[in-house]
Amino acid sequence: MDRDAFARLYASSTGILLCLVGLVGFALGPEFAEPSLTKELPGSYPVNGWVDSLHLATGLLALGLARWRPTAWALAGGLLYTGLGLWGVLAPDGELLAGVLPATRLVNLTNLLIGVAGLAALAATRTPPLRIPEGGRRRRIRRARKRRRRVARPGGGD
Repeated sequence: MDRDAFARLYASSTGILLCLVGLVGFALGPEFAEPSLTKELPGSYPVNGWVDSLHLATGLLALGLARWRPTAWALAGGLLYTGLGLWGVLAPDGELLAGVLPATRLVNLTNLLIGVAGLAALAATRTPPLRIPEGGRRRRIRRARKRRRRVARPGGGD
């Protein structure tokens, strides 16, 4: 099994999910001018232009990192969405975070799930064993081999 399998699965799935939510929100006609909750996705998930932009940007970032640095997205996405979820839980229901992001209970729960899943994927990802450099051992071996070759050559050497 691939060492980054859980982080890669998390990055791919959240990337697709966030891109879809962002694109559907934009298709419903987002509003940037007024930071109110202008539309709701099916299931009473409130969105506006700022939320759609955040979802699309983080979704594209997740998809971009899914192949090369999935653990980086698991950490960054986990911290970002857990932080947003906790911030939303502390805010009153229906209020806007930073004046633009909705903080309803459904949004907060979704953000917390995405964030905790990222941190869990990071924790479940096996890390490679720590490799401690041996202080130039390879260089010494190469030098010794060169010396042996010089000495072994007829007419060469010291």
